[in-house]
Amino acid sequence: GNNGDSEQLLLMVIRKELFGISEQFNFATNRFERAGEVITLKAGLRKVGISEKFELLINDVPVKLHGVNRHDTSKYRGWCQSDDELRQDLLLMKDLNINCVRTAHYPPTPKFMEMCDELGFYVICETDIETHGFVRRYADVAYKLDVESGEWPATFPDWKNEHIERMVRMVEYYKNFPSVIMWSTGNESAHGINHLEMIKWTKQRDNSRIVHCEDASRKGEFKNADVFSWMYPSLKAVEEKANDEEITMPIFLCEYAHAMGNGPGDVYYYNELFDRYPKLIGGCVWEWADHVVTVDGVEKYGGDFEGELTYDKNFCCDGVVFADRSFKAGSYEMKAAYQPIRTSYNDGVLTVYNRFDFTNLNEYVLCYDIEVDGNKVSLNEIVLDLNPHSEAKINIKTDEYNCKYGAFLNVYLMKKQKQIAQSQHKLEYRIIEDSAEKLCDLTEDKDYVYACGEKFCYKFSKNTGNFESINIAGTEQIANAVSLSAFRAPTDNDCNVKAKWAFMDIWQGENLDRVFSKIYDCRIEDGKIVVSGSLAGVSRAPFARYSLIVSILSNGKIDFELNTKIRDGVIWLPRFGFDFTLPKNANEFSYYGYGPYESYCDLHNGSKISMYDSNTENEYVPYVRPQEHGNHYGTRMLKIGNMMFESKNSFEFNVSDYRTAALYKAEHT
Repeated sequence: GNNGDSEQLLLMVIRKELFGISEQFNFATNRFERAGEVITLKAGLRKVGISEKFELLINDVPVKLHGVNRHDTSKYRGWCQSDDELRQDLLLMKDLNINCVRTAHYPPTPKFMEMCDELGFYVICETDIETHGFVRRYADVAYKLDVESGEWPATFPDWKNEHIERMVRMVEYYKNFPSVIMWSTGNESAHGINHLEMIKWTKQRDNSRIVHCEDASRKGEFKNADVFSWMYPSLKAVEEKANDEEITMPIFLCEYAHAMGNGPGDVYYYNELFDRYPKLIGGCVWEWADHVVTVDGVEKYGGDFEGELTYDKNFCCDGVVFADRSFKAGSYEMKAAYQPIRTSYNDGVLTVYNRFDFTNLNEYVLCYDIEVDGNKVSLNEIVLDLNPHSEAKINIKTDEYNCKYGAFLNVYLMKKQKQIAQSQHKLEYRIIEDSAEKLCDLTEDKDYVYACGEKFCYKFSKNTGNFESINIAGTEQIANAVSLSAFRAPTDNDCNVKAKWAFMDIWQGENLDRVFSKIYDCRIEDGKIVVSGSLAGVSRAPFARYSLIVSILSNGKIDFELNTKIRDGVIWLPRFGFDFTLPKNANEFSYYGYGPYESYCDLHNGSKISMYDSNTENEYVPYVRPQEHGNHYGTRMLKIGNMMFESKNSFEFNVSDYRTAALYKAEHT
């Protein structure tokens, strides 16, 4: 009303009801004052709920949690972060479209929570209970959370007070921070009677928030908490749970898309599922930043320090950003997965969907352009007056494009010259075909096939089944024979499969890192080189049998046609393709494919298809532990030195200063 006294009285009632404020609170200054101590308090009003569709509601609006798990970690100070570093982390999260933080696995400093309130984040505040150490007292124990084992403190009444005390301490300390929308009972500590007491106390103390307990879901007693929480399910499993009618609560992936090293893959596709099903409310990628301590320029991890008796090597180097907070391809992939628009294109119409929950797109500029073979042929920008959770359609003027590689519509959402979102859509185009060329005349002796013409001379080995010399314009293009390979340097997330790929002991693995090639036949047939061969790891049966048909044209062009049969039962191969060893000066190249960041079949939405120039220095990615890097997915053309590689279908490539074997053996950059 208009009565100032009534407004002041109402404000006092709200404050006392929400915060339990005593007479020591000064309403004029928002401060507690007693015995010379002053504590300021900022407050916010918001409502947390669950809809009939089991959506997460904030102020009655369904929202998705685009989250990340976060530990305290500093590149030079270990677990001690300055206030500036805390704020920098949150601002970088904003740049990556993150809206949610799980405080894994302990409550943060209050300064961090104040910043979350100020900058606008949803927080899952987790108490510091993790008891893996109890079950790991015995050797050779499988990673499981078997509460029936009797090894978990949560199952013993003797530990009840310690469990409840930590929950009480967290709730009472952080109850006044509106950014907190969930209380979490801890992490990977099984689920027993003490968790039930924690949840019971929390609900009678604060019923304005949701209670999270992933261990309850893991045990099958998921109705003890308010959300069904899950770690690292497959895409298929997530969709099955979304359609499971017995789960009558929101489904939240408290950890998913493990970002260790070259990752995370599939995060974009998880978020497509989140958008498709109302009760999938989102999740938190594991985790924010690599944990290292830099000493003399070397990023060190478990086992690198004197006196360590137990450690887990580089398993804490698992961040979606590097320790210095610079971004990697996985950072941009997560940004694309979390971005506030989704677009589709069909028959000249671009559809834009506003994924924001509370923001109109009129605060941003939508830009779109058309590229043909990487060259811009049009550029437009508009401001869309588009409410949250609604869509708009834009007519796009296109042409009949004749090109060599492709034509694409690129879409960007911008604010103050900063790119917030991007997407790309393939347009209709007609490929310009090269003029037909006749086959080059071939000659041969016992060991080699030769092909020479104007400005080229090639030497093909009958013993290795591939080229030993590619001389163009008087310059040798390769430093060693071309070969077929099926191995790449494993990534950190390949830790459980690499023993099946590479030589670890004499019993397991296909030994793909120690491959022998056998050529059964190599002959000239109808003017082409025809090879029949196989590949096998040392002391193993062949994992691949292949035929290779090589056509050398009169203009020097080489056509490869490779047909391969992989042996039944072989573990999926990390790669399959040609290895070229190049001269040292061949370090600059151009390509048409996904870039400028490294890209893979499950990690390319943060990049776009275009024409790029690069070099080996730019392509190297300084993961804490060296591994596979620099791949480019969806490539149509690669030019390096005097060689150009093209395909009507896309291929993948990487160019590196380091051999696979060197990357595989290295422990540090």
